[in-house]
Amino acid sequence: MLIVMMKLKKHILLILIGLFVFTSCSSTRQIMSGYRRGMDIPESAEPYPEPTARSLLLGKLTPPRTCYDVTFYDMNIDIDINSRKIAGYVDFHSKAMDNFVKLQFDLAKNMTVDEVNYKGKSLPFTREEDAVFVTFPQIKKNDSFQFRVTYHGQPVEAKQPPWDGGFVWKTDKAGRDFIGVACEGDGASLWWPNKDHPTEEPDSMAINITVPSNIMCVANGRLRETIKTDVKTTYKWFVSNPINNYNVSVNIANYAVINDTIHSITGIQPAQYYVLDYNEDVAREHFKEARDMMRSLEKFFGPFPWWDDGYKLVETPYLGMEHQSAIAYGNDFKTYDSGVRSIYGHIDYITLHETAHEWWGNNITACDGADVWLHEGFGMYTEVLYVEDRLGYPMSVHYLLEKRKGIANRRAIVGPRDEYYWGFEDSYNKGAWILHTLRNVLDDDEMFFGILYGFQQEFASQIVCTEDLVEYINSVSGQDFNAFFNQYIFDRRPPVLEFNITDNKLFYRYNGIVDGFTMPINVLVNKEEIRLQPTTTTQELNIPDYATVQIMDWEYLILKKENNMLKIN
Repeated sequence: MLIVMMKLKKHILLILIGLFVFTSCSSTRQIMSGYRRGMDIPESAEPYPEPTARSLLLGKLTPPRTCYDVTFYDMNIDIDINSRKIAGYVDFHSKAMDNFVKLQFDLAKNMTVDEVNYKGKSLPFTREEDAVFVTFPQIKKNDSFQFRVTYHGQPVEAKQPPWDGGFVWKTDKAGRDFIGVACEGDGASLWWPNKDHPTEEPDSMAINITVPSNIMCVANGRLRETIKTDVKTTYKWFVSNPINNYNVSVNIANYAVINDTIHSITGIQPAQYYVLDYNEDVAREHFKEARDMMRSLEKFFGPFPWWDDGYKLVETPYLGMEHQSAIAYGNDFKTYDSGVRSIYGHIDYITLHETAHEWWGNNITACDGADVWLHEGFGMYTEVLYVEDRLGYPMSVHYLLEKRKGIANRRAIVGPRDEYYWGFEDSYNKGAWILHTLRNVLDDDEMFFGILYGFQQEFASQIVCTEDLVEYINSVSGQDFNAFFNQYIFDRRPPVLEFNITDNKLFYRYNGIVDGFTMPINVLVNKEEIRLQPTTTTQELNIPDYATVQIMDWEYLILKKENNMLKIN
């Protein structure tokens, strides 16, 4: 009881501190106005990476790829931990989208394709980088067909997971094997044959993994069967929903299983946490935060999309990844510690951010790596919304201002498509700030949150491009936000607001904006909030003599620039 009271006092104290800070003589607006912004706009753009032969083969949807659609993958592999090799086969259950005799699937060139088998016969194939081109007998449009790819090899080992793709071969504190895989940005074809493009998701998938019997394997979906011998055990997992290729993952360790329940808006739902056996006690306490987190996220975005496949947190030998229904967690169950990612000590960053991706990234998936801000920007803004939900709006703005320092503005957020380019750099912080800006431009929280919720429901389990989001926002709002997104997403430069305050006037104008861009900006004049409509033409606002004026750039992603020469002649 004493421990419970101490924890309760801790949370009350944190909230009271926030209330004191943000309601005392230094108001929210004063604090935010004086906050060091830390964002610049470089004079010249950073060039995008030159596409390689591999990136073009994976990035383009050419006829050998568009000619068929994979509806179901049946993965069956044996993982040899000692040699760090894998061997097995993947069955492609597909539908022909056109007449064809040649198709492309993808598998890393360091992995060996042993055979491509169709109707009991081996088919001829050629290789180019990571692309495999297979010659079939004539396949007709709308035909359903199946082929098997048998392969083996030593998959690439990740140098710096999860930012660098591949297998992770580690040992735990007890010296036992601790293995995982992460491949976002590098491609699932690093370790298993598939049609490796963001637009390709099977409707369902079987993941059958054989490992030594002294260790456990956890994958996506639900465990349907375990076949155990003295030497090896096969774990048969099944995903009953569409899944991104890079979300398919395996986790191999000496796991303990913690069973929990979450009060979802759909009813009481089971949750499972797979953690290293010696971390069972700390994880049982630490992961209680998932209960409140899930309720908050469902309030914003609708029901968790994958209750059919379960909600799992799985301890991994790397920081984390949004592996669908089996979220990778490697943040050490700590708060307020060096190297640990925590949000005000109130929520584990990895638990929150990676769970947010179950909506933004997994339920709704970007059509190209260039549009990955649809995953990461919304994932980061989910953090902001959770802070607001738990600690209040002022704390969420403080959190955003911390993130603002990391905006580089070196390239447009959406870069070249069809090149397997993943635009991660500004997709997180700037992406979140763009959504925050949109919210304040709309100036209608009911509409803004309706857009977030409605987009999730209307495009559930679908592939979307940035243009689909813009079109949806335009439709719901009845406004034209094309130029807004041209400025913030397809151009690298946030707008610059030039201003000059004299004794009784505020002069202002935009600089560095794209054609057609319009956006209101709110200012405070002696605490009175006034909405301006800046353009590239200098305008003026009459203000009281010696008024206190603040441009509310804590609600808009702009760069303020004082220009003492700015006047209307």
